[in-house]
Amino acid sequence: MSIPSDPKLDGFEIIQANYKHIGDHAIRADILIPRTEHSGPRPLIVRVHGGGLMMGDSLYMDWWPHWVSDLALQKNAVIISPNYRLMPEATSFDIFADMADFWTWLQSSPLREILAAHTPPTAIDLNRIFVTGESAGGLLSVHLALTYPDQIRAASAAYPAVALNAETFTQPRANPPFGLDIPETLVQGTLDSIALGTAVSSLTSQNRVDFMLGAIQHGYLSRLYERGAETIPPSVLYPILKVEQSDLKVPRGGLVVLHGRHDSVVPLRDSERFVARAQQVLAGRLNEQGRGRVTLVVRDGEHGYDAPARFEEDWLQEAMQDAVSAWLQ
Repeated sequence: MSIPSDPKLDGFEIIQANYKHIGDHAIRADILIPRTEHSGPRPLIVRVHGGGLMMGDSLYMDWWPHWVSDLALQKNAVIISPNYRLMPEATSFDIFADMADFWTWLQSSPLREILAAHTPPTAIDLNRIFVTGESAGGLLSVHLALTYPDQIRAASAAYPAVALNAETFTQPRANPPFGLDIPETLVQGTLDSIALGTAVSSLTSQNRVDFMLGAIQHGYLSRLYERGAETIPPSVLYPILKVEQSDLKVPRGGLVVLHGRHDSVVPLRDSERFVARAQQVLAGRLNEQGRGRVTLVVRDGEHGYDAPARFEEDWLQEAMQDAVSAWLQ
């Protein structure tokens, strides 16, 4: 994807780099460097895009939260936003493999060389990482936070799909996402036309949006997600199960979950169950281990309600205060 012109990108220099190849298919990450003077390594924000694991792009600006740009500019932080392979061409196994390879690349000499070649030379502080994502990207940001809690200072996830094993994703819905009734024939026709096993990591067409929404509406998402995932532990596929484990760890700055009260794509109750159970498991050892908390911030709004929000808004300042403070310590 070419670099779009969008106010959410104002104030940044953007470098596009490939962190992985599948055959001749390159998987891209976008590096946003503030046009501000800064001495020493900059803190890092890792932002993972949403799209039902079936569509999207790291620079698809309709879904890019403006507050993330604000936060980076305010704190002189670099943002790195990765793409990943998309279902149904790929499997969830492929997606989690991409996330693992991206995490390795973050700490690699090729990335250090890319940043050093920038004018002026730039470096990132890998001891100060904040991870965030929305929807399917929220699922992946939660996955990163719970997989690398000692490497990540703090994390947030907006309306994360933490329970893709819930009935709302395994069965057809009477009330479709956003109230848009997508014919099941469109979903099936798309599935019939694609080549399974091909590598696709950037799709933003309207047909793909409709396919994604229809797959959720008609109960296909869970089946697509479980295909090829036989070797993945259920606690990785479903963070709602991960928080049941007694050895649960979260970044010391905590995990902040944002959710809209009127979300028609990812039900609020999934985040409520996830956060409540995490709080129960972590109770009594937060102070002992110096670890952060898992918190839920609920606002009026639909899926994607935070995309236009600015970091200066009081509710975001309050929601992120502890996480941002820990991130920058």
